Amino acid sequence: MEIEEGLLDAHDDAALNTHRSPGEVIEIEGSLLDAPDGAALIHACNSRGVWGKGVAKELKARYPTAFEVYRSHCHWFTHRTRERVVEIDGEFRSIRAPEGTCLIIPPQKADYEANEANEATDVRHWIICLFTSRGYGRLVSPSDVVMENTEIAVADMRRQLDKIALDDTIDDWITELWACRFNSGLFGVPWSETKKILESSGLSITVATPAAE
Repeated sequence: MEIEEGLLDAHDDAALNTHRSPGEVIEIEGSLLDAPDGAALIHACNSRGVWGKGVAKELKARYPTAFEVYRSHCHWFTHRTRERVVEIDGEFRSIRAPEGTCLIIPPQKADYEANEANEATDVRHWIICLFTSRGYGRLVSPSDVVMENTEIAVADMRRQLDKIALDDTIDDWITELWACRFNSGLFGVPWSETKKILESSGLSITVATPAAE
C-alpha cells in the first residue's frame, strides 16, 4: 500500500526534525520517556483500552490522564461498529476501527502538573497510539494482521501530523517523533518489519531501546 506524502516540509520551523533527512529512522540506546520536551512518543496499542505491560504500562504510570483519553477512545468503539475497506497489496480487507488507525493525544495538563509536583519531569510529551492489534495477551492479532494494521495506522499518523503542522491554533508544536521498537515485544513481530514501514513513511523518527533489549 502506498503511504501518502504529507506537507510537513512546508514549515521550516514547525516541521518535525527538520535537521534530518525525510524518512530517517535513527536508533539509540535509552528510554522512550527520556525524549525531549515537545516530543511525541509513538507506541503500538491494542483496541481494548488496556495498557497493561511493557512500554504501555510505563506510559500509563507517567501519564494516567492520557491513558484515560486512550481508554475512552477505545470504549467509544465498543458499542459502535465502524468498518472500512482498505486495499493492501492488491487485496481488499475490512478494517474495524480503531484497528489500523492512529490516536494522537496532546500533553495533558493534569499529567505534567502532577509530574512537576512530584519532580518526575518538567517536559510535556504528546502520545501517539497506533492500533496494530485488536486484542492483547493470548488474543493478539496474527502477525500478518498486525503488520497490515501498522502500515495503515502509520499512514493515518502521517495524515494527522500534517494537519497538526498546519494548525495555527496549537500553541505547543510536536518538536520530534520518538518511538520504541513497537510490535516487536508483546505483539511478536520482528522489529525489522516495522522499521521498514517507518522508513517508507517519510517521517524522521528516533527509536529508543533500553540497553537490556
